[in-house]
Amino acid sequence: PVVTNHADIGIASALAGLGIAYHFEQDGVGELLTQGLLVRVLADWSVSRPGLFLYYPNRRHRPALLGAFIDCLLDQGMFGNR
Repeated sequence: PVVTNHADIGIASALAGLGIAYHFEQDGVGELLTQGLLVRVLADWSVSRPGLFLYYPNRRHRPALLGAFIDCLLDQGMFGNR
């Protein structure tokens, strides 16, 4: 099996028939799906929208460093449309 966190390698591996690749259309697979070169599988178990998800313990007082990190991610648009 091929394990990668690089979109191009995952897509190339799927095109070569090496297995399933998990990607969003923004990774460049939209046209490949339209052309029939790739086929969507497991749609019922897929996340409906891409984005970054941040999980942290719920505390009454969030640490300042964590708050600054979250604010930075929000400013950069890293969480997509919410």
